[in-house]
Amino acid sequence: MANKSKSPIVPIFESAVIESDRQDGYWVETFHFSRDDKAPGVIVSGLVSGIVEFLDNPIALASHAREAAPDDSWTRYEVANFDSPVAVVAVDVTSNGLMDVLVCHDYGPFMLECDPKGGWITWLENPGRDNLKKNPKDASDNHWKQRKIGRWPAMHRIKTRYFTQRSYLEVIAASVVYGPHDKTTPIPIIRFQAPENVLESTEWPRAIIDDENFTVIHEVTKKKLKGPNGLDSLVVSSREGTTWLYFENGSWHRQLIGIGEPKEPRQSPTSESPGSGDHWGSGCVDVGGLGDDPFAYIATLDPFHGIAAGIYTKVGRGLQDTQWKKQILDVYGTPNQLQKTGDGPGHFIICADFDGDGDDEFLLSLFGPLDRDENGESIPPPSGPHPNKGIMYYKAIDASKGLFAKWRIANESSARIAIGNFGGKGNLDLVSISYNVARYYEEPNPVVTLHLNKTPKPAPPITESAIIPTVWDGEGLVYLALPSEASSSQSAPLIEVANYALAVEVHPPGTKIPIDTGEGIKVLYGGVADINGSRTPLGTSPFPTQVSTTSEDSSLSADAETGAILLRLTPVNDTEAGEWPSAAEVPVRTTFDTSELGLDFEPLAFKKVEDLWWGEPFKGLDFYNMSGFHFRFQHDKSQIAHLQFWTAGTGVDCGVHNHTDAIFQEIHICLSPGTGNGGMSRIKEEFEDTPPSEIPNLDESAFDHVPLPELYEHGGLWHRDSYDKPVRGKMNLVSYPWHKWQAGSGENVDAWLALEFNPDLQVP
Repeated sequence: MANKSKSPIVPIFESAVIESDRQDGYWVETFHFSRDDKAPGVIVSGLVSGIVEFLDNPIALASHAREAAPDDSWTRYEVANFDSPVAVVAVDVTSNGLMDVLVCHDYGPFMLECDPKGGWITWLENPGRDNLKKNPKDASDNHWKQRKIGRWPAMHRIKTRYFTQRSYLEVIAASVVYGPHDKTTPIPIIRFQAPENVLESTEWPRAIIDDENFTVIHEVTKKKLKGPNGLDSLVVSSREGTTWLYFENGSWHRQLIGIGEPKEPRQSPTSESPGSGDHWGSGCVDVGGLGDDPFAYIATLDPFHGIAAGIYTKVGRGLQDTQWKKQILDVYGTPNQLQKTGDGPGHFIICADFDGDGDDEFLLSLFGPLDRDENGESIPPPSGPHPNKGIMYYKAIDASKGLFAKWRIANESSARIAIGNFGGKGNLDLVSISYNVARYYEEPNPVVTLHLNKTPKPAPPITESAIIPTVWDGEGLVYLALPSEASSSQSAPLIEVANYALAVEVHPPGTKIPIDTGEGIKVLYGGVADINGSRTPLGTSPFPTQVSTTSEDSSLSADAETGAILLRLTPVNDTEAGEWPSAAEVPVRTTFDTSELGLDFEPLAFKKVEDLWWGEPFKGLDFYNMSGFHFRFQHDKSQIAHLQFWTAGTGVDCGVHNHTDAIFQEIHICLSPGTGNGGMSRIKEEFEDTPPSEIPNLDESAFDHVPLPELYEHGGLWHRDSYDKPVRGKMNLVSYPWHKWQAGSGENVDAWLALEFNPDLQVP
């Protein structure tokens, strides 16, 4: 196994808020005030407040023999105040060793309501440290001298360096749309070139790079990938996809890497609502290197304000005219965000070698859940942690196969990330800013947060197996080969819980699968058969049917065409089921083994639901959750199912719900019926039209209740059409009646597992 390592590579970041009393948040940029600073600061800004600030690193202050701020806090200087500033770039315009700041501003309140007279790019001249005032009487006393570069309406992204020559600084500028309410006219990508005397020039000379090929540009990424004399090039994320744009032999060249998120037949190029209308293509990318290949993969977030995190990898080596293969790693968002109308939670991606092993990881910024009311207005998001907030850290195991590990390294809303040696220790640290833009997504109490990198530096190996376990944001992820492509049966342990050992198995077509008395088998993909008939993932008759996962046979047969992926539940220990009076006593032992990949996996444990981000309504209840494992295919990374575990004490109502916040088909299997008659309750048909606000007030007579015996599963709860297919509703949700787990009257706790199947993969 190549590069095999037993050392842990769990990313470790120590976090501290460095600015908290903000009005809003949008941009953060690494900023070396001068070339001899020992550690950089950052430039931060808010689109609505208009304030552009320099946050000075206390390490840099100390390096200039100035008194450090109390408690090593970062010193804040307001350097400008514009109408709706968007992008910020740091560059030494005057070549005097002091870093200046470029800002594009006068954007307008919204991309489709952009200011037709705005879109200015202005550069701010660094005054030097001696002219910074710590406590000015008026914030504007610290404003830096402003000079214009040029403009185009809806200016959204700017990049600087040397793209066509190396004598004069160049600025590449791209608007998000052509103009107000115009998502179809191609946007001019503009090159501004610094004049000989930048201090006296009123505007910079400009030329059009391309005004025929790009619409709805969300991001432009600068990379030194190719070009004579070390010129910089660009990767453009637009509705047309991911495009490499570079200058060579006197002209600009385009190469399409991939189309990103495909356009759906339902989508319209001119739509403007909900959100900002339909979006497809690419939203943000960065280029990652592996070993000696500096452009081994391209990390993507698609489409505009994306939902789908993925990668492109080259079919061969090289770059120019090569072929690229795309693989999706993750999909984020609420059902509203999954509609791809510019509301998705993903905003930024950046690649860098954070663990120092010679391979680039990538980070993904998630700003949070954005939902809308009946009038299409955005609903204020919840404060605190949420699955669609934070910074995700992806580590390649085998990029060519799309195999990665993932950790959540921050919980706060993240609009963008700046990287640099902020801690002065030679590591790549992070600074992130919360997303808060009026009329769109307004994160409560936006902050700027420093994340100091304490990550160890081993390298994970590349592996060949039908079952590849990895870590995935505090859970386990198992990449599984198609059974038809597996050379033999394979098994991998997951966890022991409630006196059952769970393992995931892959069996080629036609394989004989032994099963012992008392063992449970749940099919995740494909099918198996025994003397009583066939089993498929969702083939059980609808609720209130209940079916045992055990078998009277001594072996099962994997389907002759598809084979089978299954979950095996094997009894362990001698304790009788239901002997645990509290969740704390339910035995749990994590057996999931990622050591072959050089990864440490933190053991799983039950957590009280009231302590989870959504658990406030369950304060004081004996109700616990333990999550869990994802199962995905190796070949396309599509989700098969997600597994998690629950316990509930005597009489606990686990909350009536109908899955309007996720898209899956759910099955539960009882591990221990400790309360005696606990099980699944579904609202009776005559109560289905009860207003949602009154549902929690219904008593048990309004529900059909099915107690689940040990190792039994219930039939699917979802609504079905005349063809027995799941009914899909608004935002492609699987339609469910109101339902809940209702614990019984016994003195011990119920323990059960939940499997959430991908409805677009599994068909009952």
